[in-house]
Amino acid sequence: MADNELIDTVQASHNNNTKDKINKNDSVTLKKILSGLNKQQKLAVTFDYHNALQVIAGPGTGKTKVLTSRVAYLLLKERINPEDIIITTFTNKASMEMIDRLSIMLRDTNISTSNLLIGTFHSVCIKILHRFGSKIDLSPTWRIADQNEIDNILSNIVDRMPDQIRDYANSMTRKVNLCMPKRGRGESDEWTVSPKLVKKQISKLKSSAILPEEYINDSMHDTALAYFYENFQSELAKINALDFDDILMYTFRLLTKERCLPNIQHVLVDEFQDTNEIQMDLVFLFAKGNHHLSRGISVVGDPDQSIYAFRNALAYNFQTMVQKSPIECSRIVLVENYRSSQKILDTSEMLISQQTRGRQNRLPLRAQFDYDFPPVYINFPASFLEASSIIKELLYLKALPDLFSFNDFAILVRKRIQIKPLERALIEHRVPYKILRGHAFWDSKEIIAMLNLLKCIFSPNEKNAIIASLLYPSRGLGQTSADKIKFIFEQETNSNFNSTSSMQILRDIVANKIQIDIPTKARNVIIDFLQMINTCTSLFNVEPINVALSDIFEKLYELSGLRYEYLCLDGKKKKSIDMSKLEENFDNVRHKNVTILKTYFLGPTNGPSTSSTDTNTMTNIGSISSASVLEHIRNFFNSLTLYTSDLPEISSSDEQQENMNWQKVEERKKTQEGVTISTIHGAKGLEWPVVFIPGCNEGTIPSIFNDEAKDGSSDDEGDDDDDRNEIDTDSKTSKKRRNLSMEELIDEERRMFFVAQTRAKYLLYLSSFITERQFENEPSRFLTSDLVKTMVDEQKVLEKVENVMRLYHAMKREPLVASNKKFSLKTLIKDYSNFIENRRERMIWGGEVVHDISNLNLIENVSVQPQPSLVFTTAATQLRVQQQGTKTNQHPPPPSISHHPFNQRNNSQKTGPSKNYAPNGSLESDLLVSPTKVLAPLQTMSPSNSPSNVTKSFAPSYVPKRNKSRSTSPIRKPFPSPERKKILSPTKSLKEEDKELALKSTSKKSSSRNSEKSKRTLSSSKYWANGNKIKQENDDDDDRMIFKKAPVNNPFQNTKVKFESNGRISKSNDSNGIIRLKREDDDKTADYDSSNNSNTTAAELLHNPDDMIIDNRPILTNAKTLADAIRKPRNRAENIKKEKKSEEQVDSENKGKKMIGLKKGVTASQMDIFSQLSRAKKKTKGNTGEIIIID
Repeated sequence: MADNELIDTVQASHNNNTKDKINKNDSVTLKKILSGLNKQQKLAVTFDYHNALQVIAGPGTGKTKVLTSRVAYLLLKERINPEDIIITTFTNKASMEMIDRLSIMLRDTNISTSNLLIGTFHSVCIKILHRFGSKIDLSPTWRIADQNEIDNILSNIVDRMPDQIRDYANSMTRKVNLCMPKRGRGESDEWTVSPKLVKKQISKLKSSAILPEEYINDSMHDTALAYFYENFQSELAKINALDFDDILMYTFRLLTKERCLPNIQHVLVDEFQDTNEIQMDLVFLFAKGNHHLSRGISVVGDPDQSIYAFRNALAYNFQTMVQKSPIECSRIVLVENYRSSQKILDTSEMLISQQTRGRQNRLPLRAQFDYDFPPVYINFPASFLEASSIIKELLYLKALPDLFSFNDFAILVRKRIQIKPLERALIEHRVPYKILRGHAFWDSKEIIAMLNLLKCIFSPNEKNAIIASLLYPSRGLGQTSADKIKFIFEQETNSNFNSTSSMQILRDIVANKIQIDIPTKARNVIIDFLQMINTCTSLFNVEPINVALSDIFEKLYELSGLRYEYLCLDGKKKKSIDMSKLEENFDNVRHKNVTILKTYFLGPTNGPSTSSTDTNTMTNIGSISSASVLEHIRNFFNSLTLYTSDLPEISSSDEQQENMNWQKVEERKKTQEGVTISTIHGAKGLEWPVVFIPGCNEGTIPSIFNDEAKDGSSDDEGDDDDDRNEIDTDSKTSKKRRNLSMEELIDEERRMFFVAQTRAKYLLYLSSFITERQFENEPSRFLTSDLVKTMVDEQKVLEKVENVMRLYHAMKREPLVASNKKFSLKTLIKDYSNFIENRRERMIWGGEVVHDISNLNLIENVSVQPQPSLVFTTAATQLRVQQQGTKTNQHPPPPSISHHPFNQRNNSQKTGPSKNYAPNGSLESDLLVSPTKVLAPLQTMSPSNSPSNVTKSFAPSYVPKRNKSRSTSPIRKPFPSPERKKILSPTKSLKEEDKELALKSTSKKSSSRNSEKSKRTLSSSKYWANGNKIKQENDDDDDRMIFKKAPVNNPFQNTKVKFESNGRISKSNDSNGIIRLKREDDDKTADYDSSNNSNTTAAELLHNPDDMIIDNRPILTNAKTLADAIRKPRNRAENIKKEKKSEEQVDSENKGKKMIGLKKGVTASQMDIFSQLSRAKKKTKGNTGEIIIID
């Protein structure tokens, strides 16, 4: 007896020592965890776990860290068992990240995270329903219906609704609006029932846990909605499926009826601001455990980031929780931001402070670092400039050595329609990119086909999957036969509910027990289909189960004809293929996708494992166990539906790997470099060093006046346009409620803008544009004057080398510029400065305009090889080159090609054996390119080797004020600021003190038109004119333009040029050095001197007085085309002959059009220019072009 007592004492002592050792390790781990928290975070983590706690965590304040640290605190300090804790997250990705963090935190302890019940609300509820669903009469073989099935079911119900329901839905007595304007090419006032609105209204009922029979018994129910709801649930029951809303609704009804979770002691909720009403009720039910009251609740979130109202999320659910909570509820606010710079936080705080409702007791966020790099805001003069300019800005930042990768950049859009121009610009600039939330793999034809076949062997009632499998691949059963079979399915199931399966109906059709008029070929297809199903179901009992699953998948692929379709035919018609030379192509993309699907289906890595906690409550899709084949298929479909939004995207490069699994795809996804394009909803919870937010215009941000029927541009993740339709069309809705709802929509759009801005860590860009489109012609209402004051119009990082070094220091990177002799930061900064001065239209690299962006080398900018000039030039320059070429008989450089987004074609002209082209342009001449207005030259001079000894001078350039001012916000222009403005010219520049111009012109009232006197005032600019100062004077006594200049050797002495009625200038010099230019419209005898034909400007040449329509669009054309238009024949007779010939050609081209008399003196070539211009205007008008291109 004494020996036994001694043994017990020794064992007890050993256990106590082990326990003390474990407690010591736990204490060290806990101390380490708490030491890494700030004051507010530590208060939240150590708060009394018996009560309710709200943690208001703004963006970048360490929300996930607080949540995981509190779980560790409950396990280590409060000694709560892991299986007694429930943790809900917003996404499955977030739950897996939390498990990884907890595993690292607790690696030195004996606590296992595998017993934690963690996941999204839907995944947690699925586990509960799998265990306890029988208590509310759920079938043990239920599965989750995917969105395609749900949409098909609702569409079929709407199509076959009785006339009484249709009439009621369109009547004024309806209580819920289910109708939208009928879509089509022609405008129509007809409204039809929308399956999308029906789906949304049913979802709202389920979010309140209301069953169809309960809604029908409600005296305030809507008759049409009750009909759709009842039939929808009936169709789901026929295929033994639940939708996403059913999962939450049935779990709620289960927990209100049965106490299934008596052991739960604490519930933690992430992203609480995005929960809806039923999810909040589930939180209290989870926390109730075996107690009469809920106990131990911790919720973490930020009301300022509530952006899921379209999912019935409650924007003000933090206040609602306080009202509903049966226990004491406290609140802790986190203000220390660890993500963004203070300048970015100041801008975002200025934005969110515009919202006054629901933001009580909020403090501004404090950053851990700051520097003088405010966000950049640009308001572009046209929409087509935005995307390409953004990518150019991105490339300048990417060029900083060893600082950024393409993965560090993100472009966030409000609507998916914005992605297309961005993609085009990224491709043109050879920038790799990736789009988040892409489901192309799961929406592909081959994947849907294989999933339908798997559904057919899983359940005999999958009538939609059966019909789809009979139709594809095409084997002889057409749509007409399919419609007849579908009608039989509906008829039989309605008359004999739940007794005859769809598969049995097919067997009865083959056995002629059910008469149906279909061709013999179609009947043979049904026979082959049934044999395939029988073959696959006979493999259910094959051991081991992984062999059975593999054989089933291969049989379905082979016997259905899909394998032959993809390997041999590949979409080609059999008639066009030589069957004797047919070979299998294993590189076929669709075949590889099917191979990838098989990998997902089989395991052990056929999907993102829900977690190791699933082993106790739910069979893990990621592991092959002794479960039956049907159980495995059901779990596969459930997990596939749950995790589709978290599945990796399959790109063409991924498809090249046949034996790919989830880990490989995730690893490849992390290593692939590319700019991220995402909707704002898809970017929630993510962060990037540099973020661009384009399209900050009314109608986009906020997206409240979006015409969905017109552009179909709503965001897939955030489409709340239907809510607006409900607000506007519900006859029972009061005006007060409508106004309140609109205010809530504006608040949500503002919060969405806030979320987008706070994704940026170091640099942030906002941009808008001017457009003629209704509701989108102004920058966003959120861009108030106070908000714009927190931003600048150009990137300060690239202003000087010191700023670049500060950015390197902030990002904790070591600059390696000194080691690269071919790269200079000073050159980069100078290039960026020129880029800004050039209105962000052209990429400047190494002091040269980049025309072939594909050859741009971002790691070298010092010794850049000169590129061929592909720039705009002038007709005068073209004439001068032709004159020089005629005199010297030398071939000039390659042709000048207009390199513009709307004119990327070779405009070189073939004029004969000797080709004369415009000269190559230097950087300064390149930068002259602009779609702005350019004045005609005031005086002309010919080169010294010219016969006339007159040199051509160019018109002054100016920056137009395209951006009209707004009372609410100053406009940030893409043009340089005055202190940085640098006037560029295609000729050699002189000293600034030798260049000055002031020009003012007026024109008298025309005798042939009753128009008022028009005045035009131009801003001052530099005028390039042989080193002479030109000063403006206005002679009010005469309709002339007078210019004074210093008394120098005047090359224009004794030169007289008159301005004829066709628009040419008369010029004379006097002994005082005054050049007088005047119009001599009354001089009918004035003749044009062919030796001075280079005096004609493009504006004069293209001016047609008979054109009664004013068109202010810029005109783009080839310089040589204009030069040819003003070149005249050598003798008068030849001139008259060619003029007549040209007029005859114009008459034939414009047959049926009345041509009012042409102005006197118009040459044949000029008439040709008029016809070309007319055609170009018509063409661009038809294509809604913003510029006119004379090809």
